[in-house]
Amino acid sequence: MDARILILSVLYIVTEVTSNDIRLGLVAPSSRKIYGEIKEADPALWKRTDDVIINTPHNEIISAVFVTDLRDDKDGEAFIESGGVGEKSVTVGLKSPSILRGYKFEIEVYGSDPSAQFYSKGGFAPYSGGVLYPRKY
Repeated sequence: MDARILILSVLYIVTEVTSNDIRLGLVAPSSRKIYGEIKEADPALWKRTDDVIINTPHNEIISAVFVTDLRDDKDGEAFIESGGVGEKSVTVGLKSPSILRGYKFEIEVYGSDPSAQFYSKGGFAPYSGGVLYPRKY
């Protein structure tokens, strides 16, 4: 019995797919996509590196950052250099795995306006005690 568990756990570890995908934050219903693009680099005689800087428009802050490696072997590197969730900008670094190889990443960034509830009527209004109409003071 112990040998079976050991063999299954070793097989699980060996077959586990490693990737450098990034999933940070949460896409709320009030979030909207502020950036979505596929970044691709052709193979070269050196390692390909790239920095992608994404800034939010107006008063929004970043609520989620998703970076997905679209190549079959999924061995490219993606990392957050600065900024991120809760900030007004994010810098994503992209790297090819080795020389003579490129990369292909999909970058999606979602943002939300933290003060949007103050612009709408209702939204997050407090409970009025069963009164159907707004009270006048």
